Amino acid sequence: MKQASLIIEMLVLMILVVLTSGIVLFLVQSGILTVKAENEAVPILNAEFIPLVREGYLTVPEFQLCSRIDRSYTCLQEKENFVLGEEVYFRFVVESSVFNGEVMIIENYRLLDPAGKVILDVDEQNNFHFDALSSEETEKITFKDYFVAGYELAEGEYTLELYVENPLLNKNVKITKMVGIYSYQR
Repeated sequence: MKQASLIIEMLVLMILVVLTSGIVLFLVQSGILTVKAENEAVPILNAEFIPLVREGYLTVPEFQLCSRIDRSYTCLQEKENFVLGEEVYFRFVVESSVFNGEVMIIENYRLLDPAGKVILDVDEQNNFHFDALSSEETEKITFKDYFVAGYELAEGEYTLELYVENPLLNKNVKITKMVGIYSYQR
């Protein structure tokens, strides 16, 4: 009887230790608790031990094709058809929730020819990263990019696929826009 009581006490103690550890890991992972090291708040965990659905959103409310974009990110002459050899500029606005005072956006894109074959792919090595601190709940960030409609391209309707991701929220968005590329201005 004495041994059974001792085993039950040890079992209860082990369950309490596991529950306490789980609660502490959850609080650290969700950002409620931080550990200070040398006057700096650093997250303890580098990996996702506790699978959490992060609240927030990521959207692209504006996407424009332009003949040029100025320094203040204003689209000059918005259009959908371009001439072979012309630079195709695109401007888009990303609206994202802020997570733990940070916003992180990764952007890349690819261009598909009229037959659906990928002719330009901005992969992970060449994608664009935007990182910032914010005291707001959401942030709107404007991006611009371009590609050249080379003379070697066939005339027709091309598909521009834009990929935007916020790894802090585990959210991503894909936007598709048709781009006409011809030998003369339409």
